[in-house]
Amino acid sequence: QNGIFGVPLRQGITYANVAISLIDEEGRSYVYGYIPIVVAKCGVFLKEKGTDIKGIFSQSGSERRIKELRTIFDSPDRYGKGMDWDGYTVHDAANILRRYLNELPEPVVPLDLYEKFREPLRGATRQAVGDSILPQFMDGFNATAAIEQYQRSMTELPPLNRQLLLYLLDLLAVFAAKSDENQMDSQILASLFQPAILSHPAHALVGQDIRLSQCVVIFWIENQDYFLIGM
Repeated sequence: QNGIFGVPLRQGITYANVAISLIDEEGRSYVYGYIPIVVAKCGVFLKEKGTDIKGIFSQSGSERRIKELRTIFDSPDRYGKGMDWDGYTVHDAANILRRYLNELPEPVVPLDLYEKFREPLRGATRQAVGDSILPQFMDGFNATAAIEQYQRSMTELPPLNRQLLLYLLDLLAVFAAKSDENQMDSQILASLFQPAILSHPAHALVGQDIRLSQCVVIFWIENQDYFLIGM
């Protein structure tokens, strides 16, 4: 048996998955897809206990407890199913979630689709001034057209990648909505999660490429409502 850390998404999910459900227009629940257990368990715990915690995703947890969590989520045959968070903090959960995502062999948006997913915002933002990465869109930028382009592109993602991406965007949007309490606005969240979501090894050190990818992730977080529709 294998673990899940550093293992391709499509492999780890075969033995360590949780079904995610959506509600249809008539109020009935249906299984939309599957995400890794570690993502689901951390996501639920963070939404329940962490949305008002200042710096939730940027502060360290306990290295000892994070190591324990890694063993729990990495070990057959439960892989963290039935996980009890007693004795662990939201910072531990935030850290183990980010570590899992950062250790995936490939970002959530596969490398062969990397440029396609940057295209709608390429050339659409003004040159950033100083440290600001918040997108300043050019006059005439059509946000609706960009959203529609992303809706189409997201249907081209492998199903497991699409399900994980949409789950993460929903999670990050929950925290961005309470940024007055947790100080995690879409800009800060994008800077922390962009490497795991939308990045390319060839651009790892190129500031303007990183900035474009961060702008894309900010745009997704702020418009995530539109991406679940019709999926």
